[in-house]
Amino acid sequence: MTEDYDAVIAHHYSAYRPPLHQVILAKCLKPGAVYDNGLDIGSGTGQSCIALADFCEKITGAEPSKEMLAQAIGHSKVTYVHFDGINLPFADSSFDLVTFAGSLFYARSQGMLNEVVRVCLPNAIVIAYDFEVLFQRLPFGFHLPEESVGYNHRASFSGLEMNGLRETDSFVSDYQLGVSAENLAHLLLSAGSFYNYFSERYTASDPFGLLVRELSQHAIVHSIGARLYATVYKVGVK
Repeated sequence: MTEDYDAVIAHHYSAYRPPLHQVILAKCLKPGAVYDNGLDIGSGTGQSCIALADFCEKITGAEPSKEMLAQAIGHSKVTYVHFDGINLPFADSSFDLVTFAGSLFYARSQGMLNEVVRVCLPNAIVIAYDFEVLFQRLPFGFHLPEESVGYNHRASFSGLEMNGLRETDSFVSDYQLGVSAENLAHLLLSAGSFYNYFSERYTASDPFGLLVRELSQHAIVHSIGARLYATVYKVGVK
């Protein structure tokens, strides 16, 4: 039952993510910068890998969840790899760009930092970034449960032994985007607590169609707010 539930959440996660990865990466990287080998750690269903396609010749997505990998989006530049969440299955000095897109909070440890430095080339760029869709501001009368208490969208390597990794930039900024009713429903249902809320609201095991109908009654395109977070690092010469 848990695997079925996880697969449903992964389906909605795969079906739509707001195109904020590219917005954040464009803020973090120099215009026109192109990297040979990019690594996205905690790649989920692949949106954060595909966002790297404009910046990298080749991209590897490393993901510990087999359910997420089963929903991963194919792309000519992207290869997906399953890993144990701790040990990166790559040779030393393999990548010149590494990203954590909303995954560093879960992956953060001294061991992970050491692994990142190990697989990075000298002068590689490491970006920990995330975005927060401001669901509680939606004007539909939904009484959405609070998001996970203790989750930190600004997770970074601060406080760990940096081993040659140094911070070069960080920012927090707000962003507004338009989303269709269908895509907003996918976005809401990709969070387990929200999925449970709407299942109970509609007394339905699959609330997607009913949620789309209710959202469509308000507008064809919905304006939603998001908050963007990023910390940029550079790997020193080994």
